[in-house]
Amino acid sequence: MDIKQVLEQIPPPDPHAPDRILARFRETRRDQRGPRRSLPLALLSAAALLAVAILPESERSLELVAEGGPGTLTWSDQVDLTFSGTGSVSGTSKDLVVSWEAGTLRAEVEPHTGTGLSVLTEEARVDVVGTVFSVRRDALGVTTWVERGRVAVACTEGWAGELEPDDGPHTCLPVRPALLLGRADALLDAGAPSEEVLEALDLGLERAAEGSAVMGELLARRLEVLGSTERIDEALADADAYLALGGSRAIEVRRFAGWLALAQRGCEVALPYLEPLSGAGEPQDRILLAECLVSTEPGRARALLRGALEQLTAPPEPIAPGAEWVQRAQDALSGLGGTP
Repeated sequence: MDIKQVLEQIPPPDPHAPDRILARFRETRRDQRGPRRSLPLALLSAAALLAVAILPESERSLELVAEGGPGTLTWSDQVDLTFSGTGSVSGTSKDLVVSWEAGTLRAEVEPHTGTGLSVLTEEARVDVVGTVFSVRRDALGVTTWVERGRVAVACTEGWAGELEPDDGPHTCLPVRPALLLGRADALLDAGAPSEEVLEALDLGLERAAEGSAVMGELLARRLEVLGSTERIDEALADADAYLALGGSRAIEVRRFAGWLALAQRGCEVALPYLEPLSGAGEPQDRILLAECLVSTEPGRARALLRGALEQLTAPPEPIAPGAEWVQRAQDALSGLGGTP
C-alpha cells in the first residue's frame, strides 16, 4: 500500500476534542483538592442575621422648639417626649440624649426595654431607664420630679441621688454667677425668705471673677436684701465693696447705703455716703445731707436746703418726691433761721 492509501484511511479531526481534554484536566485538579463542600442553608441564614446584628443603628438628631404651647415627639416605640421650651435630642431609638436649654420637658420611657435616656443641662444630668419624669429649667435652676419609676440625678454643684414619685421635686442650683443672680431675683419676685435669696447671692459671689460686673450686681442685690434685715453692718460693707469696684450704679448704691446708715447708725456713719451726692444726687439726698450738717456746717446746710427747695418747686410741675420733702426742707430751713 502506498503512502497515499495510508493517509486516506486516517479519520478526520474531532472538533470536540479540546473540550474533552479540558474536562479531564479539571477533573484531575478536583481529585487532588478533595471534595468541595457547601455550607448548610441554616448556617448561611445565621451568618446573615449576625451580619445585620453587628451593624450599628444609625443616629439622628432633632431640634425641640415649642414656645407657643406644648410640643410632642414620638422618638421611637419606646420613647415619647412632651415639651414646652427649647432643646435638642440625638441618638438611636433606644439610646438617646436630650440637651435641654429652657422650659419643661416630660419624658415617657417604656419600661423593661433596655432603653437609656439622659437629659443634660448645665446644672444637672438625669439618667433614666423605664419611667415617666419631667425636667424644668428656669431661673431657679433645674428641677426634676418623677411620676412613675426612678431616675438618677447628678447636680453639677455636687448633689447626687435617686428620685422616686414620693420624693417630690429636687432642684439643682445654677452654677454660673449670672444665673445665680437670676435665681436670687426670681426668689425675690416669688416672696421667698431672705435667707434663701442670700444663699443664692453668696454662692454667686464665691464663683464670680474678682472685680467683674456680675460681682458688682451681686453685691448691690445683697445690699438691698440685707438692708431689709438686721444685718446692717454687712449691708454697708457690701456697699463699700461695690463702690470700690466703681460700678455704674454708684449713685443708687450710695443713696441706699446713706439712707440706711442714717436710719440705723446716724449721721456720722451716713455722711460718707451722702456727701458725694450733694452735686449729683436728688433733692432728697441734699435735704438729708443738710440735716446732718445743721450743727456743724449751718451755712452749707442752708444752701443745700434752698437748692433742694428750688428744684422741688420749679415750674411747670414739682418733681418727685413732692410735698412731703418740700415740707421737710422748709422745716429744716426754718430751724436754721432762714427764709423758706
